[in-house]
Amino acid sequence: MVFVPRSCLSVEIDREGLPDTGLNTTDWETGVLPPLDDMWELNDFQIAAKNVLGARWYASYRTAALDQVTYEANMNIWKKVRLNGYTFRDVSNVDLNTTILGYNFTVPFFIAPAAYAGHTNTSAELSLAKAAGKLGALYAPSIESTKTIEEIADAGFANQTMFHQEYVWSNRTLLIDDLSRIEAAGYKAIFLTVDNTGVNGIRVQAMRQTGELDSDSGHSASFTLEALAEIRNLTTLPIVPKGIKTAADAKSCLDLGFPAIYISNHGGRVLDGVPTAVEILLDIRKQYPEVFEQMEVYADGGVRSANHIITLLALGAKAVGLGRSPMFANIYGEDGVDRMLTLLQAELQTSLQLMGEANVQNVIGNTTYINTKQVEADYFGVN
Repeated sequence: MVFVPRSCLSVEIDREGLPDTGLNTTDWETGVLPPLDDMWELNDFQIAAKNVLGARWYASYRTAALDQVTYEANMNIWKKVRLNGYTFRDVSNVDLNTTILGYNFTVPFFIAPAAYAGHTNTSAELSLAKAAGKLGALYAPSIESTKTIEEIADAGFANQTMFHQEYVWSNRTLLIDDLSRIEAAGYKAIFLTVDNTGVNGIRVQAMRQTGELDSDSGHSASFTLEALAEIRNLTTLPIVPKGIKTAADAKSCLDLGFPAIYISNHGGRVLDGVPTAVEILLDIRKQYPEVFEQMEVYADGGVRSANHIITLLALGAKAVGLGRSPMFANIYGEDGVDRMLTLLQAELQTSLQLMGEANVQNVIGNTTYINTKQVEADYFGVN
């Protein structure tokens, strides 16, 4: 018998630039789900997913467009932001509660739409819905889910509030049917994704696995502001345009009377080279500050810690979405999503206390809590 040193059996995983916080994969086995107790922050779930998922399915979640400039920017923009922590304040009773479109939630972050959760777990979107419901967080499933609109709605708790995502399909009959089913199933609002204009982004990492050029999305390529305004006549639910990437589009949505907008670059999966949520929020504040005064603003993109959430809140976001992390956590099913959400909740409470703030509502739009001068210098050319 040949003795194989233990170190030779350890799993080495390319962390793809994720911060090294000491996750030990020595006892992991390639293709086998690692212990959930090994997960202590959101990036751990991505590393675990990379270990256990097939290359094709991992790539389907992780992939981004072209050179992945926007994806990398989403992940790295936080290094250019500093948080201001104040002392001499009572932070003995921290309140993380918030409202989104008037509905009450226990935390200012939510599980954002992401397609086909069934590639990570047979429970698919059902475990995401249940975990969000237990915490009291918002979940907005994708219209391209593994489970049906109705199955996901039925998985929630009796008093749980969920929104739903929709695309602007070129097939109008499909669009009308989706909106009708979403409303009938009890969802309370619609995140209408507006940044896919007929085609998907060229996602090279995923195409290497599928061998196909995935470009035809089925989305309308003739989608105008007039068409956006008209969609409101197809449902009684409030519509939130998702995928706003410029200050001008934010102002247009305000002028059209939408109750909220959703700042997002689609996780870097559509048009490569567009700004991050931090930069877009800064631009809106500079050009059209009335947007934050007259409508709610949500944002996502590269959010992996509570400090990222605090940054976006301080820039004016009312709530912050999580895209890839819940999908990666779902390799463990409901227990994994539970743990991910609970860890993030604990991070947020701790960071707020260390910053001298007991109420998360006082952070929203309060730029005294952040220093973004480096981002502004890079983005606006301001010294």
